[in-house]
Amino acid sequence: MGLSFALLAVTVAVATAVGFVAFPRLGTPGRVTLFLRYAAVAGVTAVGSSAMYFIYGAGGGLLTLVLGDVAMVLAPALMLVAVTALEGRRVRRASTFALVLALIVAVVTAAVPLPTSLAVKAIALAAACAACAWVASHSRVEPYGPLRIIAIANAVYALYCLARVVVALAAGWESPLYFTGFSFGPATILGALAVAAMGVAVVRLWAGPRAEVRPEVCPAGVAVVVGDWDLASAAYGPDRMRDLVVDLRAAAHDLDPHAADVPRGAELTVADPVEALGARLRDAYGWAPEQTILLADGAATAAIRTRPGRTRPGRWGRGVSRS
Repeated sequence: MGLSFALLAVTVAVATAVGFVAFPRLGTPGRVTLFLRYAAVAGVTAVGSSAMYFIYGAGGGLLTLVLGDVAMVLAPALMLVAVTALEGRRVRRASTFALVLALIVAVVTAAVPLPTSLAVKAIALAAACAACAWVASHSRVEPYGPLRIIAIANAVYALYCLARVVVALAAGWESPLYFTGFSFGPATILGALAVAAMGVAVVRLWAGPRAEVRPEVCPAGVAVVVGDWDLASAAYGPDRMRDLVVDLRAAAHDLDPHAADVPRGAELTVADPVEALGARLRDAYGWAPEQTILLADGAATAAIRTRPGRTRPGRWGRGVSRS
């Protein structure tokens, strides 16, 4: 039991430390940084759930089972919060959803005996994974590949959790079919693969695109970019600069659905694009005057060079590029 309590103490300490890093900074800018913090907490809870189940199997008691179930459900729920934060949206609803699921699982696991509590946990886990898969699959953040990995991993595990319940109810919790494909061992292996896949996706999102995509024809238009990049970066910091580029590209797509992303901005075909984008960013995205004056014609500032009908590099990442 000494080892059990030691593992419990270490897991709680690590989760608490990461939580103190992530949650007090909820209102700060920097979507990528906030995403990474929530993703880190999700990874810790995923590992912590395995530790709690190990302790429970060694005779740790009901408390360790409750902590393991709660941590297991919180892992995809917190990844949902992370992806929501990466989108630049408020995370209040996603956080409330995660808290409600955790409370339901905690109460049911503590009050209802197995295997009923296991079925409830599987359904809650499927709900958390499905919600994360939905948000990730509809994300506009580039590069799209890592978000697709997160969406697929969560969708697969959501379906697997539902299949566990269906097979258990149809064939029985002690049936050979359930034991072979849906018992603790197979579920743990698949869960570990899902966590590993999402870990790779998180690293890719953090690193950002490193290579150009195949060339594509540049449409006739004017490129509007964030000018004075070095000076603005010194004033706002890299996270805020990424957010400014995200807002600029989103506003460009609002004005011109066929707008194309370019380094540090977007290319669009509207009249007076710099003025039009400035007005859109003030009205819809809350930009201050000292931010709108950063907008500049990309060709005039030599930030980029494009010509109608010629090829240009592929689109750069909207939310996590290293421009």
